[in-house]
Amino acid sequence: MLRAAPGDAATATQLQTQMWLPASPGGLLSYLVTLHVLRLGSADFRVVGPGHTLQATVGQDVVLPCHLSPSVDARSLDIRWIRHHVSETVHHYQNGEDLYGDQMEEYVGRTELVRDGLSSGRLDLRISGLRPSDDGQYVCTVTDGASYGEAKLDLEVSATGSGPQLSLEAYEDGGIRVVCRSAGWYPQPEVLWKDPDGQHLPSVSQRHSSDERGLFDVEGIIIVTNGNRDGKWSCVVRSSYLNQEQETSLHISAPFFHNARPWMVGVGVLLVLSGVLLGLGAYLWRRKVLQSRELAWRKFLLPHNPDVVTLDPNSAHSQLVLSADGRSVRRGTAWQDLPDTPERFTYWRCVLGQEGFREGRHCWEVEVKGEVGGDSWWAVGVARESVKRKGFFFLSPEGGIWGVRHTSGQFVSLSSPRTSLSRVPRRLWVCLDCTQGLVTFIDADSGVEIFTFPPASFNGGFIRPWFWVGTEETELCLRDSTS
Repeated sequence: MLRAAPGDAATATQLQTQMWLPASPGGLLSYLVTLHVLRLGSADFRVVGPGHTLQATVGQDVVLPCHLSPSVDARSLDIRWIRHHVSETVHHYQNGEDLYGDQMEEYVGRTELVRDGLSSGRLDLRISGLRPSDDGQYVCTVTDGASYGEAKLDLEVSATGSGPQLSLEAYEDGGIRVVCRSAGWYPQPEVLWKDPDGQHLPSVSQRHSSDERGLFDVEGIIIVTNGNRDGKWSCVVRSSYLNQEQETSLHISAPFFHNARPWMVGVGVLLVLSGVLLGLGAYLWRRKVLQSRELAWRKFLLPHNPDVVTLDPNSAHSQLVLSADGRSVRRGTAWQDLPDTPERFTYWRCVLGQEGFREGRHCWEVEVKGEVGGDSWWAVGVARESVKRKGFFFLSPEGGIWGVRHTSGQFVSLSSPRTSLSRVPRRLWVCLDCTQGLVTFIDADSGVEIFTFPPASFNGGFIRPWFWVGTEETELCLRDSTS
């Protein structure tokens, strides 16, 4: 819902004071005269919003409505959309031109003044690809010589996450540890539990985290003990902000509990032993298959002469520090004074490899030095030559990125949706098959396949190595051999 308040004289005075307050006392008189004229002139028109809060969903486009009253031709006016302060410019239009010099970086390439309505006094702004960070208040301001007006608008951005996933993870405190997970929410949701009688129970613990888009993942835990009834247990992930929820249930029966009746325990033990024997046989068979598969992967994907990859300094984000030989990258403590070339990343702390590939198979080894797990943030993979360099974009194949990423204890593929991966490797191979459109990651110490993306169409374009470093404690290094 978009709340809007037409700019009155007091509001206009406050904003004008921020914009034009004279630096010296000598200019005070002329400033007061100018301000008086502005206050008189502000009656020439009013800037009007819709009078309610606009609600929109992450990923959608939204139009923020605003118009002049009376309806006059606005094509020659100075129209500026801002956030909370004059310095936070979302979009600036003046005398028929869009001006981008002072636009906030997170809005670059995402805003458009709807020109069709300007001649009739409409000042609507379109924002594409909504993000959680777009949530909040906007101000539509208009200046025409001695006339000034503004309207405030509130935008509420939200996202409904995935259906909860339930799992029985361990025996704990005389009961069963049940975990509920859901991802992709905004704002932050809560986890509720319902027992077989439909009564609500609190979580023993609840944890939230956010991804690179600002969407929240949530995890809730309860302990189901022998004192609880067997039956259907439900996890409800709810957003009170959206008045929406997602629910998943599972059935827990009495034999799961330690103090079940003796005959049930006996049956349970037999079932467990049978399951263990069957599972052991399946494990040994699967291990043999996996070992053969891993050897096949390694033999097929890893060339006798791996590619020598170096880093491209022209593409490196200004906060990344490259080694003199172009073989390692880390995050520095300060931004460097580097030219803002078209090739340089300005939002993500990324750097590309110098080399580009468009045919054949290629592999290179990356070692993660310093902190690998824990709170470290890093990613490796490949990117299209044409990947976006300025402003925000999604780290996914749709955004031109195929990679694996570690952030705050979570090791995942940058696929859509994300896939949680196994133990975080210290050394890994990045393997690219341009002909088949495959990108594979292999643990360099064990030879185990970490993840393979579904076949992609590279359309004959160049694919380049890609690296991302988000924390200062981690360094990504390119190795020279398979040793």
